[in-house]
Amino acid sequence: MTKNNDGRLDHCDPIPDFIKSGIYRVFNFIFLFLFFCTGAVFASGPYASNTILSINAEKKSIAEVLNVIENKSEYHFFYNSKLVNVDRKVTLAVDNKDIFTVLDILFKNSNIAYKVVDKDIILTESAIPSKNEKYQANKRITGIIKDQTGEPVIGANVVLKGDNGTGTITDINGRYSLDVPENAVLIISYIGYTSIEIPVKGQSEINVTLKEDSQAIEEIVVVGYGTQKKVNLVGAVAAVNIDEKISSRSISNVSSGLSGLVPGLQVSQTTSMAGNDNASLMIRGMGTVNNTSPLVVVDGMPDVDINRINMADVESISVLKDAASASIYGSRAANGVILITTRTGKKGKTSINFTGSYAIEKPSRSYDFMDDYPRALTLQQFRAASGTKRESYNFKDGTIDQWMALGMIDPLRYPNTDWFDTFMRTGTLQNYTLSATGGNDKSNFYISIGMMDKEGIQMKNDFKRYNTRFNYDYNMFNNVKVGARFDGNWSEFTYSGYADGITNNDTSDSGGGDMQYAVAGVTPYDPVTGRYGGVMAYGEDIQAYNPYAFFDSRNPKQTRQQLNGSIYLDWNVFKGFTAHIDYALSFSNYFQKRADTPTGAAYDFQTGKDIGRYYVADNVGVSDNNTTNYKTQLNGRLQYETTIAQNHNIGAMFVYSEEYWHTRSTGASRNDRIHPSTSEINAALTNVQSNSGSSASEGLRSYIGRMNYSAYDKYLLEFSFRVDGSSKFIKGHQYGFFPTVAVGWRFTEEEFLKKYLSSWLSSGKLRASWGKLGDNSGVDRFEQLETLTAMNYMSSDVVKGFVNKKMINKDLSWEVSTDINVGLDLGFLNNRLRTEIDFYNRLRTGMNRPSQMSIHLTGAYSAPRANIGDLLNRGLELNLTWKDKIGNVEYSVNLNGAYNRTVLKEWNEFLSRGWVYLDMPYHFLYVYENNGIAQTWQDIYNNTPQGLSPGDVIRKDLNGDGIIDGKDKKAYPNIQRDRPTTTYGITLQAAWKGFDISMLFNGGLGRKDFWLTDFNNTAFADRRYASTWDHWTEPWSLENRGGEWPRLGTSTDRSDNSYWLYNMNYLRMKNIMLGYNLPKKLLSKISMTNLRIYASAENLFTVTQYPGLDPEKKNSARDLYPINRSFSIGLNVSF
Repeated sequence: MTKNNDGRLDHCDPIPDFIKSGIYRVFNFIFLFLFFCTGAVFASGPYASNTILSINAEKKSIAEVLNVIENKSEYHFFYNSKLVNVDRKVTLAVDNKDIFTVLDILFKNSNIAYKVVDKDIILTESAIPSKNEKYQANKRITGIIKDQTGEPVIGANVVLKGDNGTGTITDINGRYSLDVPENAVLIISYIGYTSIEIPVKGQSEINVTLKEDSQAIEEIVVVGYGTQKKVNLVGAVAAVNIDEKISSRSISNVSSGLSGLVPGLQVSQTTSMAGNDNASLMIRGMGTVNNTSPLVVVDGMPDVDINRINMADVESISVLKDAASASIYGSRAANGVILITTRTGKKGKTSINFTGSYAIEKPSRSYDFMDDYPRALTLQQFRAASGTKRESYNFKDGTIDQWMALGMIDPLRYPNTDWFDTFMRTGTLQNYTLSATGGNDKSNFYISIGMMDKEGIQMKNDFKRYNTRFNYDYNMFNNVKVGARFDGNWSEFTYSGYADGITNNDTSDSGGGDMQYAVAGVTPYDPVTGRYGGVMAYGEDIQAYNPYAFFDSRNPKQTRQQLNGSIYLDWNVFKGFTAHIDYALSFSNYFQKRADTPTGAAYDFQTGKDIGRYYVADNVGVSDNNTTNYKTQLNGRLQYETTIAQNHNIGAMFVYSEEYWHTRSTGASRNDRIHPSTSEINAALTNVQSNSGSSASEGLRSYIGRMNYSAYDKYLLEFSFRVDGSSKFIKGHQYGFFPTVAVGWRFTEEEFLKKYLSSWLSSGKLRASWGKLGDNSGVDRFEQLETLTAMNYMSSDVVKGFVNKKMINKDLSWEVSTDINVGLDLGFLNNRLRTEIDFYNRLRTGMNRPSQMSIHLTGAYSAPRANIGDLLNRGLELNLTWKDKIGNVEYSVNLNGAYNRTVLKEWNEFLSRGWVYLDMPYHFLYVYENNGIAQTWQDIYNNTPQGLSPGDVIRKDLNGDGIIDGKDKKAYPNIQRDRPTTTYGITLQAAWKGFDISMLFNGGLGRKDFWLTDFNNTAFADRRYASTWDHWTEPWSLENRGGEWPRLGTSTDRSDNSYWLYNMNYLRMKNIMLGYNLPKKLLSKISMTNLRIYASAENLFTVTQYPGLDPEKKNSARDLYPINRSFSIGLNVSF
């Protein structure tokens, strides 16, 4: 029971005076002004169609009139000012005329002609007289100008060198015609492409393919609350453009698709279980001991589940890594931000697109389980080695050979079960998306529906997800734009046994469902009668488990629905000044039902009798659990941009934001269902039942500001701040102020450096940033409220009541991350080679952890949390990209890598060495060093006494005191246990005449961990343990002294001995894809605009020394579920 907390900030303390004096008043004014502006907009009458114009211009140049038309319409003009005279003064007065009438009037009595291509208007000379008498035009040159994709370039300039007055531009088909002298030289140019000069030399047809000018292209990157040119970025931002090669991959979620693409973004996928295969994301290491996940923002809405997005809907992804770039999201962004922008409509006719793929999946690695016959011999060796031979469990003389012979005749009674084959199957993954996009002068739209169906490789493991998305933008008036974003998804997740896979992640659970208990001598089930087997081979062990019965009878099912919607209004109040307001609502519902099927009594197929075991009892119950969440967000924003004295660009933005979360959970269960076929709560008896329920809310109020300044396009400055107020804290600690500042210098734009650098360095930018970010993720919503809990105590009778649950720390406040980032961006050889280098230092102070008092409490109270931990992250990131073309082959190579070291700097006084220690990595290794396996008794006598026998692992006496104790353990200060210190990715791409190939590799270095599973345990239980062939071939024995494992039955503790410590470095071929785009000329004949077919493979191979299922595994003692290798085919079609 808890005191009510609705999560709102209505009763929080006022903002501190140092903030209130300026910021509070400014933002209250901004917010009121936004609503005033909105009301004023709706009060004004509707604006006329963009194609109907009213213009009153007196003695204005044609260029000025064209600018007016562009501002009042959706049309854009293209012309060569050296060929078309737009400086001539005109007087024009038109009222409510269509645009073509206006142009006819404007160009009357001039030599200017125009062509309309969609919403582009190309101006040309109506005639091309000779402008220079020294030339005599005696030859006509014609041709076509295309880009590197083979598409015609509309409006390209074709000019006679030495006579800028003689020239033309290409038409809608990229064609041109020009009369020139025989010895002329043509200059062909277009914005964004490299200009070229071509001598005529008697030619009558000159066709040209223009190459992109990498220096002229201004890459736009999505940042918080807007976009910026990449050349002007001063923060650490990585952009991922989602092209067909990424969106077509056979993967079930977006998070897995980011692996190896962004330096500093660690993507760890530890399982391929259908419905539970989400990758964990971490930016620049472990930022805190609490929640380390980055904030995910989709189309401006925070807290969207990245794994429930349809990859085909994603247009671009930006990763904000430092405080300067992420500060706009304040306390939400201390672990970095992932910004996802979905597709929107484009002007032009409606386009219909379909993408589809089908994949088959198999485990990339699995354990090779032992047949029953060698397993029985191994058990005999184990019992002999460990001295555990017992008459009741020993194999009778001859029974092993007898069982093997009888199994060939009657495998039901004398089984030799391959359990991995029994549990596993060939998985499939299907992905289909149908979308439509289009737009006109007034509006544009994007709509899609998608389906993903994954059949897992484990029995009864399936996941289905359906997605829909609708994005719409509407130009309500000439200066007012409104829009909406809507998306929804529904999913169903079914599995048998454990949600983690074939084994239970709870290492304390000794139940029989794990694959580890699956022994070959047990019959899974009789396909005729459906009975489950229950005794091990030879009848020695009636306690043997049947995991198949466990998996087959347990039937949990999870369904989830999620809806996200937002609306916005943009008002361009006057030139450079924009007001924006948006409102978003997110709702999700999670429901899980479990109604297991009774198995009946386990059956002994040898005796034909039931035995006293029920894997699932006949009185099994039913349970329902439901959780609903909703979130609202309101943002108001004012933004101003201007240019002063041509070379000084200034931008300012102010935002007011409110966010509110609410969660409600309920659960109920009953035993004794009326019949196994019923699965409703009310179809079970009430004598054994339980129920639960809870709710919680949270609020966040924010005031945000950002200022950008650039001088001469080479000196860059950015300042931002965010004030966050959280309902999680009590008065006096609710608000935090988090500022950042960043600077940049584009030194290659300096004239005094160009003469030294321009020959080899195309671009160069030095940037640096400092900032603070807050984090409250480690604080529970009720942490700072006095709470009660139910308790019984004994008097003359049981007395029920409530007692205080925990103690309160009134000084608890924000965790603070202080970030420093220094970066260098370089472009070589006309930017064919691009390099980005970043160094960062991130210190997290005041981490929220249970206080020192927790060590003294005995259960009466929960310990109060306090700001007592500091964690330091330092790292280096490198991103190299080479992009070029050889003949008709375009290719690119990307290599990215990141090094990160996490060190604990401050903690409470009660440290547990081997887990945490100051100035060491968090979760660092602290173990005994092994000195090999004792081969003889002499080896044991030559080492420090430690109670060993031949075949055991010898531990080193590091301090030489003659005693093996904790003082002999070794620390690994430069190795991390839970993740690599270095991650890297390699992307190779090439394209030739419609064919394309891409390969993606990822890997990790600097991690070590134990391989501790029940499948390599030499001290396994003597009655019911699955065994791998390694148990037969690897253990040391007198006959196998070269074995890789110690002897069977060894008592050496594996968890603190480096013998089982493995290097977990790895290199994985994450993806390879081969595709072909059919020629557009061929497609145009069947009304198609694009058709691409491709084949792809995921997780093709992994190079590693780690012998377990996967080197990306969690820090856990059990391997849960293998990573899948998949092969897929697919196609993308557009009409």
